[in-house]
Amino acid sequence: MIRRIAIVLLLIATLSPAFGAGKKAQSFLITFHVEGVEEEAPEFASPIKLGNEMRQYYFKKVPEFTDHDIAWFYPFVSQDGQTFGAAFKLTPNAAQQLKGLCLTHQGKLLGVRIANAPYSAVLIDRPVDDGIIVVWQGLAKSHLKAFEKRFPHSDQTEKPLVKERQLDPTSIYRPE
Repeated sequence: MIRRIAIVLLLIATLSPAFGAGKKAQSFLITFHVEGVEEEAPEFASPIKLGNEMRQYYFKKVPEFTDHDIAWFYPFVSQDGQTFGAAFKLTPNAAQQLKGLCLTHQGKLLGVRIANAPYSAVLIDRPVDDGIIVVWQGLAKSHLKAFEKRFPHSDQTEKPLVKERQLDPTSIYRPE
């Protein structure tokens, strides 16, 4: 009897990895990650070099927000005139989570990972009440086309765009 139970358990242990083998990994177009610390790497944080001096930062591997948390986006030409930027409005639930994240992680960076774009980050310096996160530059037309396929444009929403908060590129933080 014990031998049969052992054989069944061995069979279950052998086959259990096969149940997850056919699942496709979920890929996101955009993810937002809060800054971590070096001690969390490599299990929970990834090292990322940012800024002109390529300073080392660590961002948590598990994203705070993903594609599923974006309600709409608003593209614009960046201040450098060569690339684009975009404002992302989060869903109401994600906007509340962002406000809480801003209260608990002030002084840290919020990293933005966009497929095939340079990693960027913004400083969490105050609570964000409107649920809008802005990527100020570094996006190509291909990124905007991918966003159009995945998210509605702000013009397609019932409420007017970013009139509630004027986008100001001078208020950004770029790690040096």
